[in-house]
Amino acid sequence: MDRWITDSQRWDRLPYYTRANAGEVLPDPCSPLGWSLVFEQGLLKGWLRGFVEFGVYAEGELPDDPPPVAGLFGGYFYLNLSHMRLMGLRMGMTVEQFDAALLGSHPDAPPYEPHPDDLDPACSERSAATIGDVLQRTEFQEIDEDALRVRALRRDRPDLSALTEAQLVAHARSFLGELDNAFARHDYSSLASTVGQAMVAQLCADAGRPELLLDLISGLGDVESASPSSGLWDLSRTVNGSEELSALFDQGAAAVAAALPGAEGGDLAHLRWAFDGFLSEYGMRGPNEWDVRARSWDADPVQALAHVDTLRHSADDGSPTSRAERLTARRRAAAEELQQAIGGDEAKLATLELGLRSAKDTIPLREQTKANAVVVVNEVRLALRELGRRGVEAGRLSEPEDVMMLLADELDRYVADPAAFTDVIVERLAGYRSLFEVEPPFIIAADLPPLTQWKRRARDREAAAAEGTVLTGVGGSAGSYTGPARVIKDLADAVALEPGDVLVAPLTDAAWTPLFLVAGAVVVDMGALNSHAVVVSREVGLPCVLSVTGATAVLTDGMLLTVDGTAGTVTVAAVPALTG
Repeated sequence: MDRWITDSQRWDRLPYYTRANAGEVLPDPCSPLGWSLVFEQGLLKGWLRGFVEFGVYAEGELPDDPPPVAGLFGGYFYLNLSHMRLMGLRMGMTVEQFDAALLGSHPDAPPYEPHPDDLDPACSERSAATIGDVLQRTEFQEIDEDALRVRALRRDRPDLSALTEAQLVAHARSFLGELDNAFARHDYSSLASTVGQAMVAQLCADAGRPELLLDLISGLGDVESASPSSGLWDLSRTVNGSEELSALFDQGAAAVAAALPGAEGGDLAHLRWAFDGFLSEYGMRGPNEWDVRARSWDADPVQALAHVDTLRHSADDGSPTSRAERLTARRRAAAEELQQAIGGDEAKLATLELGLRSAKDTIPLREQTKANAVVVVNEVRLALRELGRRGVEAGRLSEPEDVMMLLADELDRYVADPAAFTDVIVERLAGYRSLFEVEPPFIIAADLPPLTQWKRRARDREAAAAEGTVLTGVGGSAGSYTGPARVIKDLADAVALEPGDVLVAPLTDAAWTPLFLVAGAVVVDMGALNSHAVVVSREVGLPCVLSVTGATAVLTDGMLLTVDGTAGTVTVAAVPALTG
């Protein structure tokens, strides 16, 4: 197999791509139906439209079928690095500033090659006007209305089991407009979230106190990507308060899931009621939640119960409420320090007040628009899973998710004659599973070789870091912490994480969020200053260093690490002695 069936073509005008920040959206290869239906017909169209509406691009400047703002290579999702650099330039950044924020010091970053059309005064003027509007706003009613509307769609979902196969396909397609809208809004909130933060960062630098920035944008509250942790935490305290429930959880999350449906009284019935409420609010979340092939907590509640099982071993003082109180105090203290450093400069003090207010409003807003999109993706998922469930029932599919091997333009033909696709799906499943064995390059700067020539994951491990080694990345969340490393490359292995461990991961997405209430610090191979690991670390008060290239390859379980989230360093303080 030289190319995957949904892989993109590189566009010469904007030829570079990167996995930075892309891996937390789709960490695994994207299913054919997930890409061709959800992304190409929904999210990507809104993605381009949002940039045009913000002012970054002129109408018609970029092709729209499909928009080249992102792509798929080897089945893996990539952001268009060239497009993002151009976006930064038109919003007043230098390429060096943008690369530092997105890529850190990654050695494979390709040089910027100027193009005569990169600088566009009209686009820069429109973007500046939008930024000015952002700074004046204290409410974002249209995004609040989006949240209410998509959650009403979730709440009022029809009985999918009562729909015909054709109706299920039509129901899945009915959300394409919402996907378009959700990502156009996400563009707006993502770009808006950088404005106040940049203003505050400049004031910190001018005052000689750059280290204050991370405290000033931490613990903001109402961050949607962190909020499921509060619900899971409350469930874990319910379990800890009951001998009956604790004994049941000792048998594992699967045993709990099996026992809940029959609960009619006592502590188990109370847990069932509380867990149903949790799923009603957050069941759309889960690992790899942007791909309809992945199982959300709605589709596989055992995953959420496993997080409850992990959290019940954490001490009470690690609660989200306690953390929020500590972070609020730190943020206020940092603001007072910066005000004192600025002194009597009224203009700068006014800028600080405006920047802090905008950051507090817009950083959570970005997570809200992301959550709105995830709600809609899950509605598409559940409709398609019902289609797949019927394929399993008829003996044509092994799992409901197998239907995601179809392409969007094959859905009607599948409904008309599903048996005709049985062999096609089996063949594609084999190819899809083989994609998990390749290692996608972090940056694509030239035409890629055939998939058969890509690096494989099963290769010799790099030499482990020695005591005293200092790894450098980007400081994403303030503070310093020393604790034992726990390298988690797959969420399925997260049960090994113990309270106080330093979580070392390739990247994280929303399904990893509960682990941040267990860990003492976070280190990730990839990520940028608005990536999931950073946003959640700031909300729960964990030191976090991102863009530590190769961290999961050279750090091993049990190493004593000092993570300095302010300086952006990870120091190997001690290496466990070999035994045996």
